[in-house]
Amino acid sequence: MLANFAKEHNLILPENFPSKIQEFCKLLLEANKTTNLVSKNDEQKLLTRHVADSLIFATHPVNAGSRLIVPLHWTDIGSGAGFPVIPLCLYFPQIKFYATESRKKRCDFLKLVKQNLNLMNLEVIQGKAENCGLKNMDFVSCRAVGSLDEDFEKAKKILKKGGHFLTVKSRRLIDEMKARNNKLLKQAKIMDYRLPGEDMEYIFLNFAIGELLL
Repeated sequence: MLANFAKEHNLILPENFPSKIQEFCKLLLEANKTTNLVSKNDEQKLLTRHVADSLIFATHPVNAGSRLIVPLHWTDIGSGAGFPVIPLCLYFPQIKFYATESRKKRCDFLKLVKQNLNLMNLEVIQGKAENCGLKNMDFVSCRAVGSLDEDFEKAKKILKKGGHFLTVKSRRLIDEMKARNNKLLKQAKIMDYRLPGEDMEYIFLNFAIGELLL
């Protein structure tokens, strides 16, 4: 199901991606016994619900075409159990990722994953992204953190001109924002998608800060 999802979105998974992701999921399930990283109901759906949802961040703009200038620095806000940052580290080994997380136990878990998966392109930072001294990021991502407006303000503080803020929200939430005539939403490029084996619709949002990288 994960492979079909990737193919549907024109993503070519690196050769080592399946084995590394399996190793990551094993580490997560073991750590989840003592640290609340994901809900117990989600333990059997890590690949289809969490890994697939993380890969949606790889569809745009890094993968948009040959004319794209590949970014060098990417910050993930509130990385938690490692989604989307760990799958993205594996998908884009040429990009430097910063996983920011305020909770120590989750940072410890992310450092364990970094060590076990040999993720040389990942730096784990304990604290809030906007207070960690990070600047001039090419990309900032977040998944299930705060409201869209709150997350955008955090991202804007650390993005460079021409950078992109990428996030995902449920279609229901986006429809409610449209009904309220949310001004921020009008600035986003949006893409609808569904996760493997689920009926719920989601929206992938891409905000460009100033000039686009294209």
